[in-house]
Amino acid sequence: MGRPRHPDILTPREWEVLALLRERLTNEQIASHLGITMDGAKYHVSQILAKLGVSTREEAATWRPAERRSWWTGLLPASLRWVTIGKIAGVTLLVATAIGIGMLALGVLATGGSEEDDTRQFGPALNPLAGREVYLTADDPSLLIASLDVLDQSGIMVVHSFADLQASVDTTTAAIIIDRGSALQLDRGWVRSQYEQGVVIVGIGINMSEMPSVLGLSPVGISGDFGSYPESRRFYSLISKQPCGGGAAQDFLDLHPQSQFNLLIHRMANHATVPNGGGEC
Repeated sequence: MGRPRHPDILTPREWEVLALLRERLTNEQIASHLGITMDGAKYHVSQILAKLGVSTREEAATWRPAERRSWWTGLLPASLRWVTIGKIAGVTLLVATAIGIGMLALGVLATGGSEEDDTRQFGPALNPLAGREVYLTADDPSLLIASLDVLDQSGIMVVHSFADLQASVDTTTAAIIIDRGSALQLDRGWVRSQYEQGVVIVGIGINMSEMPSVLGLSPVGISGDFGSYPESRRFYSLISKQPCGGGAAQDFLDLHPQSQFNLLIHRMANHATVPNGGGEC
């Protein structure tokens, strides 16, 4: 019978691909961002074009959902149709505004008066490396790549000192995440030894070209054109060393926080294919 049809016009994955189409990304870039094959990216794009009834990627990028009309408006005389709709819309807007103000007030009271929208409050992806990733960062929740609840649900251990990082890393550790602001306290020789043993290293706010100077790592066998991301943005660089070669990835974390955090989880798992200590290909 096959997979049941998704109730929305696009599946969640297709919405992610559409967002990337709007950023003018190529199929190759989409595949890299989502951690899927080129064929997978092409399939999603073709499905989007078919479902939206457009013929080009550019049309898909500019597509917006059509406004739905209520079925009963067709029963009204033409002279009354738009007047009636206008009145109902006006009343609806007033009611919605009142409800919105009430909810905002409750929200402010519940959060002690803070109106800041934390975009890092979202559900985590299923993490195959749960309990095997350690994240060194400053003791400041605003600097985290996700909320503490999401990190905890994802099985990512958060520490705030190099000593705690060393104590938390063992032979089962698959990935170490290091915030740029915490890099100064590191023993770069120790970080390099973890990389040499096959542990995935992720630098938050660290460009690929800065890995040698900031973390003491000189990736070998890695190809790709990695740009220089601005310090004002939230991003990461990821490198791994395997007996059969190395891997690398670089991406933003603040364009689509939920999908990009989940993609980071996917990439760490994809690069951590060899247990700490090496192994056969």
